[in-house]
Amino acid sequence: MRYETQNFQTYRITDEGERELLANFIATITHEVRYVDGRSSETILTIEGVKPNPKEEGDDAKPIKLPPIKVGASEFASLSWVLPNWGVQAVIRPGSSIKDDLRTAIQMQSNPEIETVFKHLGWTEIDGEKAFLHAGGAITKKGNKKDVKVSLPPELSKYNLANCSSLVEGVRATLDLAKLSKADITWPLIVGTICPLFGPVDFAIHLTGRTGSFKSEVMSLFQSHYGEKMDARNLPGSWASTANALEAQAYLAANSAFVIDDFVPSGTSWQVRAYQTTADKIIRAQGNQSGRARLTDTSNLQATMYPRGIVLSTGEDTPEGHSVRARMLILELAPGDVDTATLTKAQANRCKFTGTIAALAQHIAEMPPELDGRARQVRDANLTIGHSRTPAMLGRLIAVGEYFIAWAEFSGAIKKAEAAKLNKEMTAAILVAGNKQEQYLEASDPCDLFLAAIRHVLAAGLGHLRTLNGGIPLSPEVLGWTSENSLGEIKTFKSKGPIIGWIDWNKGELFIDINTGYNIIRKVAGAEIATSKQTLFKRLKDSGKLSRVDDNRQRNTVRVAAEGHTRQVIALVLSIALDTQERPQDDE
Repeated sequence: MRYETQNFQTYRITDEGERELLANFIATITHEVRYVDGRSSETILTIEGVKPNPKEEGDDAKPIKLPPIKVGASEFASLSWVLPNWGVQAVIRPGSSIKDDLRTAIQMQSNPEIETVFKHLGWTEIDGEKAFLHAGGAITKKGNKKDVKVSLPPELSKYNLANCSSLVEGVRATLDLAKLSKADITWPLIVGTICPLFGPVDFAIHLTGRTGSFKSEVMSLFQSHYGEKMDARNLPGSWASTANALEAQAYLAANSAFVIDDFVPSGTSWQVRAYQTTADKIIRAQGNQSGRARLTDTSNLQATMYPRGIVLSTGEDTPEGHSVRARMLILELAPGDVDTATLTKAQANRCKFTGTIAALAQHIAEMPPELDGRARQVRDANLTIGHSRTPAMLGRLIAVGEYFIAWAEFSGAIKKAEAAKLNKEMTAAILVAGNKQEQYLEASDPCDLFLAAIRHVLAAGLGHLRTLNGGIPLSPEVLGWTSENSLGEIKTFKSKGPIIGWIDWNKGELFIDINTGYNIIRKVAGAEIATSKQTLFKRLKDSGKLSRVDDNRQRNTVRVAAEGHTRQVIALVLSIALDTQERPQDDE
């Protein structure tokens, strides 16, 4: 089948040599652009057209130009784009195969300019070579290729490694940041900043501190390693943004540091909860290296979005939840911890930091390292530190830190003796930071929070405990009772608030009613306990805080006889629940 254009119209030439009109216009694909975000791609066609001008005739007739339009490649074949863009006077002849012929004719008569535009940062492959994308092109083993087109959203447009300093200047400026504050703060940030260059990172780093501690200024120096214009007023992410927006931004910032600034939950309870929910989604996605599945408007699954680099977070507060905190390395910055002279010097050197990332990316493009073995070795040597995730986190950081320092020595930026000193300092600092994680994890453990809420309920008179026969227990003042006027030598007591459970001092057990009692305690604990009732009970069992469970029914709750009725309760170890080892003595 042959096609031709004549008089600004499109024709099909039949086998008999006859000309059949397909459309009263000519359409030509002038540009074919493939947009790639790292997981999926979309091709957009630019189509231009002309049609006859009824007022013009003869060989010198000039056509009417149709406005250029952009059409997705998946929509091209249907030709449904013609009428909405070119109006009713752009006519396609009727017929069962006309559209197929017209589509074929347009393709055969087009010679479009073809290009690929990347819509993400980080590693990709271009012409068979490993390349690191940034706003100014792509870094390969031969250096920066400025002709590679990268189109980023405004929030990520400052990720630019094109105008970078030399390797030596950059590495020296980066290493000088170790003097900015305490080593167990600066070294995790230095190494964490370059970690995503070596592959997926399954943890975030959160820098917390009160107003005036320079946390945003400090974090901006590490963000500036990926673009000198990202100072404290131009950080790419903010915790005030929606979870969807942050997921998309962190997804596109692949193999790069992505700072989310200013975690300060405030306002109404709903607004505070929204902050915590956003943090929960982002940090979990970072730690799990997976995102929330979504459907398109046609009920097809979209590619999930999650942080493909590393989230570096700042805030006056720290996200709640034991499992969320376990996915972070939490660093605490107090006023006076930052050396202001070093900070001022580092801010003046901001333009040098990109030299470190650019040179390291060029090196990795040529010689991709394998660090998993060393990371596992360090992890296995520190299995007793923090949460079960903490040793792997430390292993990753120390393995990358060792490689970075060795590369700096190999590249001539530092001498052998200095490299040995820095290596020792870096390893010790990261292990100190790891050991400090226990305090943050304890503060967010749902079991500890639940037991603390029980003690608060009793101390505040929001509920009380009774003996199993419904009487006043020993030491009633600490169990939700108040002393009233004494009748001679006999003390009288009055319960405060509803009953939340029962106590057996002799057997060392405390029984919490799983309905009324649990609800009162959970209300006091508030949103800090993010687990379900069943999950909480399981964790209480796993941590040894339950005195017994019902193995026959395979439940963590038990049935006890209290006040003449069978009650469904959780049985807690009394000494753990009330944080006391002493059994009160009967009054004489």
